Amino acid sequence: MAEQAENQGKKGNSTMIIVIVAIAVSIVLSVGIAAGMMVFLKGDDQTAAADGEDTETVASEPPIYHSMDPKFVVSFRNPKHARFMQFSLEVMARDRDVIEDIKKHSPAIRSSLLLLVDNQDSETMTTREGKEKLLEKMTADINQTLERIGGKSGVEAAYYNSFVIQ
Repeated sequence: MAEQAENQGKKGNSTMIIVIVAIAVSIVLSVGIAAGMMVFLKGDDQTAAADGEDTETVASEPPIYHSMDPKFVVSFRNPKHARFMQFSLEVMARDRDVIEDIKKHSPAIRSSLLLLVDNQDSETMTTREGKEKLLEKMTADINQTLERIGGKSGVEAAYYNSFVIQ
């Protein structure tokens, strides 16, 4: 009987040692993973900061979309296949102040965009590449217009909601 109690005590001790070792290994792995993630994420921040980006704004703020209503309508100068183009546009920024400046200076922005779009030809605008290139130009044009009139630039992208060529 005493022998049995002694064997049970040894089994209990070995089980306890296994549990303690498992917990210690789990803690060491968790700390290692956390340290690795911190190093990895800190490296990304330094890379973005070296590129001159405001990492805090870019990473932490969700995108804000603003519709540039009403729709844009432009006629083509040399209508071979199409006579006019109509599209609706949304812009995206991560700073609420930029969106407010877009709203405030909408007439100037719309005017500048209409002048930009007026130079397009129908053949170019029927291709995907032509439409994407125009979105890039419009994004840059909106930021330039905002800077020129004293607003805060920061529009990251422009998107079509509808696009019709006739």
